[in-house]
Amino acid sequence: MEFLKKDNIYRIIRITGSQDNILGVAFDDKNTSDNTIEVIEWDFPNINKSRIQTSKEEVLKQTIAGLQSVNQSLGTNYKLSQIYFTPFDSGSYSVYSLLISKLIKHYHSGNEFKEV
Repeated sequence: MEFLKKDNIYRIIRITGSQDNILGVAFDDKNTSDNTIEVIEWDFPNINKSRIQTSKEEVLKQTIAGLQSVNQSLGTNYKLSQIYFTPFDSGSYSVYSLLISKLIKHYHSGNEFKEV
């Protein structure tokens, strides 16, 4: 797994032989009660766009589930304002729940995110 940061977007990239995934998030540091999360599709011009494999709704559902789980596990209250994903990656096996958990644990532990 690769952990990257550009501006205020934290990214985790998972590349396996059969499935690749990328997830980006921006943290909500305003401490407002509004829990609206904007879900944004990344556009990669060189990707075959004929095979959409996941949706905004599925990514949001998995990411929120993973965020709630990791917050409970760590005793934290991380909140997100934005989620970035590519619809051409597979969302099977609750992969976005896994990715947000790994990203939050990496962030929470103070580990490095490579600036890009």
